Amino acid sequence: MVNIQKCLAVILLIVCAPAFAESANDPFQEVAAKYLAANPKPVLSEEAHKYKVQAEFMMQEKQPDKAIALYGKALNVAPWWPEGHYQLGLLLGEAKKYRDATQEMKHYLLLAPEGADARAAQDKIYQWEVVIEPETGKTTPEAAKALPEAGKTFKDCPTCAEMVEIPAGSFDMGSNNGEADEKPVHRVTFSKPFAIGKTEVTQEQWYAVMGSDPSYFNGCGDTCPVEQVSWNDAQTFIKKLNAKTGKQYRLPTEAEWEYACRAGSQLEYCGSDNADNVSWNTLNSGGFFFNTPHPVATKHANAFGLYDMSGNVWEWIEDNYHENYNGAPADGSAWEGGSMRVLRGGSWGKDPKFGRAAARSKFASNYRDFSYGLRLARNLP
Repeated sequence: MVNIQKCLAVILLIVCAPAFAESANDPFQEVAAKYLAANPKPVLSEEAHKYKVQAEFMMQEKQPDKAIALYGKALNVAPWWPEGHYQLGLLLGEAKKYRDATQEMKHYLLLAPEGADARAAQDKIYQWEVVIEPETGKTTPEAAKALPEAGKTFKDCPTCAEMVEIPAGSFDMGSNNGEADEKPVHRVTFSKPFAIGKTEVTQEQWYAVMGSDPSYFNGCGDTCPVEQVSWNDAQTFIKKLNAKTGKQYRLPTEAEWEYACRAGSQLEYCGSDNADNVSWNTLNSGGFFFNTPHPVATKHANAFGLYDMSGNVWEWIEDNYHENYNGAPADGSAWEGGSMRVLRGGSWGKDPKFGRAAARSKFASNYRDFSYGLRLARNLP
C-alpha cells in the first residue's frame, strides 16, 4: 500500500510540475497560502458582499461587462474569495477572454483545490488552453521564442525609480479598431534596448529630487504616483535627476511606451484583456464621487514586469501629438513638430477604454491635472 502511494505521488509530481513551476513566482501564491492556513476562514466584508450582490444582479440583467467589473471590485477587497474567482472566470470565458479566464480558474484552484467546482474549473482550463495560444499570437514554440523578453532591473540611487531593461525588437503600433488617431497600424523597429520605469514616478521619488510634492492627493502616500505635474514640470524634474545621478533620464517616446506596454502581445490593455486586472480606473478606484489614485504596483504587471501602464495616472510622453500615424518614425524615436504633447495610459478617473494599449490623449505642455503623472525612460550603454 505504501509503495502504491509513493508511485501515485511520483506520477502526480510529474504531471503537475509544469503548473507548479509556472505559478512559483505568482504573488497570488501568498494570498492562497494565508487563506488555506486560516482557521476559521475569513468572511466577506460588507463592502465585498455589496459588490457580490450587485454582480449577481448584473448577471441576471444580462450585463456581463458590468458583472465582470463588480466581481473585480469584490476581489480587490477580498482577493482570497474562491467563489468570486470562479464566477469571474466563467464570465471572462463567456466573453472569450480565455487568458484571463484561465488565470481566475487557477486562482480558484489554489484557494479551493478540493472545492465543489474544482473539477469544473480544471475542465474549463483544459478547454481554454486550446485557444489561448492563438489569442496572444503565440501559435508555435518558435513564435513564442521570437517574443521579446524583459531583462534585468536596476536602480541608479536608493531613491531613484527602479528601471526595467527592454530588449530591442519590432512590433505593430496602433490599432485598426480604435480612434482615428490610432491609425494606420505601422511597424516600428528598435535597434537598441532601452530602459523604462517599472512603475510611474512616485511622490517619494519626486520629493527626493524636487524637495516638494505637487500632488493633489498627497495624502495618498509615498508610493502613490506623483500627479498635478505638467510636461514642462516633468522636464524640470528630469534635468535635476540627471544632475543628481549623472545619468541621462528622459520621458519615453510614444513608440517606446506602446512597445513596453504591449510586451510582445496584442492584448487590449497593458498586460491583460481585462482592464480590472491591470488598471485603476473609474470603475474600480473608489466609490461614487470619491475615486482616487492608488499606490503603484498594486495591480498585476504585464509580461515585461511593468505596473500601471494602464490606469492610475496619465503618463506624459516625449513626443508631440499628431492626428494620425502617417509619417510616424519607424525607428521608435520621438516625433516632433506639433503644439501638443502626448499622454498615454488612462487614469483612475477615466473609463477603462482610455487605458487601452493603443489609446492616445494630448494636452498643452504647461497644463497640470491631478491625474497627470509620468514614467521615466533612459538609454542603455
